[in-house]
Amino acid sequence: MNYNLYDITKLLDKIFKVGFNTEKDILSIQLNDLTKIKDISSKEIIILIDLKQAIKDKKLIAFLHGKEMDK
Repeated sequence: MNYNLYDITKLLDKIFKVGFNTEKDILSIQLNDLTKIKDISSKEIIILIDLKQAIKDKKLIAFLHGKEMDK
């Protein structure tokens, strides 16, 4: 899916506001935690999934840059 840095920062702002402030916190986000995030869209959920994968793969800069990550 295509998204830009604005979309990513918008999601980060939402997850920071509910207390997910570190990589470890973000990796621990589960499906039921999404109910804590106000007005999260389906696009933002997809970004969150990709963000978690980028953190796991240690490819955060590539993710933020919008480069395709190896699946």
